[in-house]
Amino acid sequence: MPSLLASAEPPVPCARCLKRAPNISWGDLCPDCLAELRRRATPIARRISILAALLVIFYAWREIVLTPTSRVWVAGIALGTYFLVRRIATQIAIEMLRK
Repeated sequence: MPSLLASAEPPVPCARCLKRAPNISWGDLCPDCLAELRRRATPIARRISILAALLVIFYAWREIVLTPTSRVWVAGIALGTYFLVRRIATQIAIEMLRK
């Protein structure tokens, strides 16, 4: 049976604001700093993902003969591109704003 004292690790300081927070590793950010970074990264990621989705739609409009079925597929692919690029761009923006 593990010791109860071993599970009670002391709080670690945040890498950004130096506020001590439980359940974070050395070099990680506290929940407040992480929420602020997400708030600042979201508009950047939103703009990038809208641009990527519009590029997919523009490419389809220029290169593909658009039938009703292909329009549905292009809309689905553009929507998928939006969400995928937004997720990736949010993580990249958080890492860039972190420094």
